[in-house]
Amino acid sequence: MLRETNGEWNGGNGRWCRACKQPIEQGQAATRLTFDQDPHGFDGLTGDYHTTCSRPYASIARALDALSRFPRG
Repeated sequence: MLRETNGEWNGGNGRWCRACKQPIEQGQAATRLTFDQDPHGFDGLTGDYHTTCSRPYASIARALDALSRFPRG
């Protein structure tokens, strides 16, 4: 459900934070979140986030991932 990759982006390469809608500048820590329900980012969830902005979304993704392990029925 969630794949997190932490790192710093190099340069003003046009990356924008999905949460605060501000550019991710050179030297700022960033996280890429990938949601299984939105693998290409069309729904606005999957994408790049400032590391501090990503925390609530990462928590939600981990909770959804944990819930998806229970059998349905």
